[in-house]
Amino acid sequence: MGSVVSNMYGGLQYMMSCGGDNQTFSDNGRSSLAATPFVWKRTSSMYFDEDGDLAHEFYEEVKPNKKGKKYFMKKVTRRLLPQGLVDLPYPRLNVDFPVVMCEAY
Repeated sequence: MGSVVSNMYGGLQYMMSCGGDNQTFSDNGRSSLAATPFVWKRTSSMYFDEDGDLAHEFYEEVKPNKKGKKYFMKKVTRRLLPQGLVDLPYPRLNVDFPVVMCEAY
């Protein structure tokens, strides 16, 4: 149950912190956070390997055990670091934020 709550809090915290200038000031001078419908960063799908190269997938050439067999490519899944958050070229709308785009009469 604790992981569900922390996942929900993480999503809410991400949505509240992704805005550029998302602080509003009320009459008494206190600042309060306001959620924004825009997303300026996204999680990258690329990884760094141990040499510092950046790619979506990494392969290594494996020597066969038996004589007369061909070398083959094996996908590397260990010792890879995700790139993390990357900036978007322009802001996108958050899919979890309810916003009316157009109201037709």
